[in-house]
Amino acid sequence: MFTHFARMAFKALRRFKLHSVISLLSLTFGFLCFISAVLLSNYVDIFDQHFPNSERIYNLVIRSDGRTVPDQFPIVHSPAAGYLRSAFPEIPNIVKASSAFPHDVTIAGRAQSLAVRYIEPRLFDIFPMETLYGLAPGEDLPPNSVMITEAAALKAFNRTDVVGERLLIANRHDVVIAGVAKKTEYPSHLVSSIAMFNTELFVPDQLLENTQRDQIAAAGGDPDADRWGNQSDYVYLEIPDALPFDVDEFNSRLFQFSKTTVPEEQSTGMFYELLPVNRLMTAQFALLTGGFDLTDILVVASALVLMIGCLNYSNLVIAQLSLRSQEIGVQKILGAKRGLLLLQYSFESLLFVGLTLCLTMFIVFLALARLGSAGVTGVSPMMLLNPSLWLYILAVSVLIVIIAGSYPALPTATVPVVTMLRPKGPSGYSERLRALMVGLQFFVSGTLMILALVMYAQNGAMTSQLDGTTADPKIAIFTPVDTYTVDRELLITELKQHPSILSVTQVDVLPWEISSSGTGMRRTRETVEEAIQISYHDVGYTYLETLGIPLLGGRDFSRDRANDLLPPFNQVAPGSGPYSILIDDQMAQSLGWANAIEALGQSVFRHIEPPTVPEAMVVEFTIIGAVGELPYQFIDFSMFGSRGNMYFLRPHSAGNLLVRVARENLNDGMVHIDETWTRLMPTISLKRRFIDELFFDTYTIFLTISTSISTLSIVGFLIARIGLLGNATFITNIRQKKVGIRKVMGASSKKLLAMLLIDFAKPIMIANAIAWPLGYVIGTGYTSLFAARAEVTIVPFLVSFLLSVLIAFAAVLSQSWKSARVRPAQVLRYE
Repeated sequence: MFTHFARMAFKALRRFKLHSVISLLSLTFGFLCFISAVLLSNYVDIFDQHFPNSERIYNLVIRSDGRTVPDQFPIVHSPAAGYLRSAFPEIPNIVKASSAFPHDVTIAGRAQSLAVRYIEPRLFDIFPMETLYGLAPGEDLPPNSVMITEAAALKAFNRTDVVGERLLIANRHDVVIAGVAKKTEYPSHLVSSIAMFNTELFVPDQLLENTQRDQIAAAGGDPDADRWGNQSDYVYLEIPDALPFDVDEFNSRLFQFSKTTVPEEQSTGMFYELLPVNRLMTAQFALLTGGFDLTDILVVASALVLMIGCLNYSNLVIAQLSLRSQEIGVQKILGAKRGLLLLQYSFESLLFVGLTLCLTMFIVFLALARLGSAGVTGVSPMMLLNPSLWLYILAVSVLIVIIAGSYPALPTATVPVVTMLRPKGPSGYSERLRALMVGLQFFVSGTLMILALVMYAQNGAMTSQLDGTTADPKIAIFTPVDTYTVDRELLITELKQHPSILSVTQVDVLPWEISSSGTGMRRTRETVEEAIQISYHDVGYTYLETLGIPLLGGRDFSRDRANDLLPPFNQVAPGSGPYSILIDDQMAQSLGWANAIEALGQSVFRHIEPPTVPEAMVVEFTIIGAVGELPYQFIDFSMFGSRGNMYFLRPHSAGNLLVRVARENLNDGMVHIDETWTRLMPTISLKRRFIDELFFDTYTIFLTISTSISTLSIVGFLIARIGLLGNATFITNIRQKKVGIRKVMGASSKKLLAMLLIDFAKPIMIANAIAWPLGYVIGTGYTSLFAARAEVTIVPFLVSFLLSVLIAFAAVLSQSWKSARVRPAQVLRYE
């Protein structure tokens, strides 16, 4: 029986060659998108799962009380790990580690940049990395030593046997290499091809801690005070095997820990919770996707593309069955029951889906093999053996067989035999169903196209902030200020001697870094009103001039006014001040003023409590200037609860220099910067980059996300279009009798052509119109994540609409024209 079914299926494939190819392409494109997204999701899920006890390794994350997103943020307060060790002594492995950031590393007098991660002892007990030389797996770093990765050793020394070699990190730390970590065969967030997670040097955290303590002591502060305002570390917890453990119960304890341990200034609206370590990367990327899991977004989008392919195939099968009516009628005369017919056409669909999957898997196999041979960690054809992938494929295949096999065959099998045997009989074909399926395809593809166009516009809004070829370029010098061998004011003065140097300032956070520090501000000294969370920026003199931020009213910071300079808080006495600040309109409106200009001369207050200062105090600030929007930002930090920006004059806390150079004299300016640096600090490596270069370091991530969605939308559009072409050949054939009757009644070929084109275009136009509200909601939601937002205009909607209609017309024009010119006698001869 099934052999007969197979012969009939291949006979139908040969009979409908064009439509079989269209269906094959539609489903193959859809399956390629869907399987690729599922493989990516599975790939992310196996991060760090090769380590022992991986299922009991967690990250500490900050959860929101619902007022901000994303809701799981893995970079937490620096003192958290120490307090957790005291609160949960039953868990020996509670360890913090910094993010990996590029550092200047000097090797034999030659400086280069390596990604450095500072780690506490026992990190390698949680993540025992295999080694080529030196330290054994799981062994802690000795004092003043580092672990270098195999790739970094080759990069820095052109060899891997480098144990015993000395390095100078950030012109501060003279260390020796104690071990070389072997390149892992499995994906890990510690060593990854993704730049923001890659680590090349593992350095003891005590070195960084000693440097920070010295800096605080030199500024007159208390080096033993907890730095809860420093939110820059990952915290890992490994739950012992022998310890009974319930995640929900432990999270309840963490909630109480958050409220009783974290100072009120930092704990407002947040609490701690655990996150499995394999979800760390997606939690980090949620910063860029408004709290949504990036892999989930891609899986959903690819599933929609596959749905377009499935609807395409189903629509063609329905039309195809209408042309196989005589074959079905003969089967029914010979005694075929409805159930047997359903089984036959479901089996045919199953064969076709199987053929499509074989082609798809072959393409995916080749792609995975190519990526694996290119050195992408953890990627190989073995990924195709993941059981969850085949569960997805099985579920989708069954759904396609039901939609494209069983359901179309059901109405066909119920049509009377007499109707079946008439030439070109209708066989139960429903034009409404065809229009609904076509409309649904174009609704999904139109929505994806709108989103892709909005993303393209948003990318343009971000790149519009670049200095490019019009503005005076800014150069970031991020050699740490505290490593200078001369006073920073001397360096700034010497740099400004050349006419090409327009201004120099200091900043705490470099442009384009996704980082923000916030604190609570009030309009009164009393604490009865809730503090408003404001992002603050420690800057130097001429900050506004250097970054091109407009001064809307008031004045800028001045060297002639002592209270413009905010000293370290340990030097701020109760009753001193008021100190000066600059604010933007958003902060002013959050505190109750109409705008920042209206707030000029008014006072705001910051309540500072231990351990930041020995005793609680209130510091008064006077608003001296109203400034425009902060440039060179990716993320709108209002989604983290920030309600505006304010600027403190604190050069001692601003560790990076920004230099604005005249565009027409750029080369001379660059030479002057290099020569001045070499003359004043010949032993210190100059680390500088254009801020436009800093932009592209992070922009690549956004570009990858938007490119993925754009690719899916284009594929969805392509599937819908080629499906419409195949559908047109069936429909025009089925409707030839109606066309013949209209021609007999006097209709011209042009009028009939217009009728057919409008009939095909109607569901497409309706579907696009319905897609507009959904596209607007998704588009505005996406742009709201960014500091520089693209305006969601009508252009993406019109482009999507016009593309849909024009391509639809192009797809069906030839078939409609052929049908409109048919001879009535030819199609009505059996009537």
